[in-house]
Amino acid sequence: MKILRMLLILFLICFVSFSAIAKEKVDYKMTNKIRDEGFNRSQVMDIIGYMTDVLGPRFSNSPGYTKAAKWAVEKFKEFGISAKLDAYGEVGPGWTNTYTSVHLLKPKYMPFIAYTMPYSRSTSGKVISEVVYVNTRELYSEKDLEKYQGKLHGKIILTHPKRKLSLNFKPQAVRLSEEELEDMAELHILPEKRRSRERKFEKHLSEKRINEFFEKEGVAVLVEPGGPQGPAPMDKGLVHVSAPRPLKQGAPKPLPKVIAAVEHYNRIMRILERGLKVKMEVEIKVKWEEDDMRDFNVIAEIPGSDLKDEVVLIGGHYDGEPSGTGATDNAAGCAAVMEAMRILTTVGARPRRTIRAALWGCEEAGHLGSRAYVKAHYADPDANPETQKYLPEHAKLSVYFNMDWYGRFRGIYLQGNDLVRPIFAEWMKPFHDVGMTYLVPGNTGGTDHMGFVAVGLPGFQFIQDDLEFFTTTFHTNMDVYDRLVPEDLMQAAVILASFAYNAAVRDEMLPRTNNQMKNNRRWHK
Repeated sequence: MKILRMLLILFLICFVSFSAIAKEKVDYKMTNKIRDEGFNRSQVMDIIGYMTDVLGPRFSNSPGYTKAAKWAVEKFKEFGISAKLDAYGEVGPGWTNTYTSVHLLKPKYMPFIAYTMPYSRSTSGKVISEVVYVNTRELYSEKDLEKYQGKLHGKIILTHPKRKLSLNFKPQAVRLSEEELEDMAELHILPEKRRSRERKFEKHLSEKRINEFFEKEGVAVLVEPGGPQGPAPMDKGLVHVSAPRPLKQGAPKPLPKVIAAVEHYNRIMRILERGLKVKMEVEIKVKWEEDDMRDFNVIAEIPGSDLKDEVVLIGGHYDGEPSGTGATDNAAGCAAVMEAMRILTTVGARPRRTIRAALWGCEEAGHLGSRAYVKAHYADPDANPETQKYLPEHAKLSVYFNMDWYGRFRGIYLQGNDLVRPIFAEWMKPFHDVGMTYLVPGNTGGTDHMGFVAVGLPGFQFIQDDLEFFTTTFHTNMDVYDRLVPEDLMQAAVILASFAYNAAVRDEMLPRTNNQMKNNRRWHK
């Protein structure tokens, strides 16, 4: 009896799955139009070229970001798509670096590769001073600070030990192999890990306390090495700059700080270890915007017809870190979103549901733009699920598709929602020839779709090739236009347009599930 019952259950599961596949319709005529427009008359590189080369990195909540957001609104309108700036609240003072000059003067002159740390204040003109090493990793108590009292006034301080570098024998630009994708596509059930007891160790003084001491002593400039940070070492002149959270209104402006190329930083450290004196010249100029501390998302939409109150949303974050131009992270995603909307408009797509595009603000500062949007329209992503209050629009969002990277699409994470597997499988078939083939049961975190997932909405991130992201471009001075792959962005924009259209014309909204597998994350950002 038990065997018969199990066979019956298995039959029903298979029947439901095959029925879902059989019922899922794909408009191949429209798909061909989308492919033709997106591959043969693409504008994605022109869009991203202006975003990066002209508008720059679009640093969170800066005047430069606001200028870029206004440009995106006008560009959408140029494509015949209604668009607007959507203010979601005050974030804090806006910050812009207008000038950075760093040089080694003695014992031998050398131009220095370095970038200003976001939210640092300006120097008092040009600082020419002796360099002193204070290892902040070895400051455990007030007693450790005492030996520096009266010795740091006007000095340029190196704050970290040398960074060890090693040769890189592996190629930097790699695509996901078939073996890796096959492994990702398999469901790995892992035993729950118990938390191990925390190891006891001596606590360092807090960064806040150390900075208070530096301020009191009259330190002129702080210098720290720019790598390795993240999952791969940053060297060969790469400088990794990740901004802290925005300052609160009225908070003191931090000391001037620059992040230096590791090789240049290490050279100074070796000279100091020889007992020789080092002199540097540093000048930093920044501007603060405190009259209007609001930040904005950019929202654009193609209106639907009979189901226009229901929404299909596509998006990516528009802000970028300031050392490069935010090309791969994430002008690429935003340019693909804009190009997808342009393609749909150009080919005369008539979606039943409204297709809405969002370029999110302040993702790098904690997903502030997307989470504020979720809270305003659907539910509070920080609320207790047991007492969650859903807004009326929660029932009207069919799906959110996110792009936060620059490699070509290889598949999509299901976020633990296996009900969409047969649907996405059909939608991917027209793109098997361009590498879109894999469905991964788990999820990826660290980006804007997670705010939607947190309130039980279908939110998805595409699987993309790593390329040079973790070895070269991630928050570095080389996150620039030249690292982009045009064919990959064209492919991503076409697939994004097709997925949005398919979701907007199907009879039902995409199915939802409570099984979001929030703790089964593959590291993304």
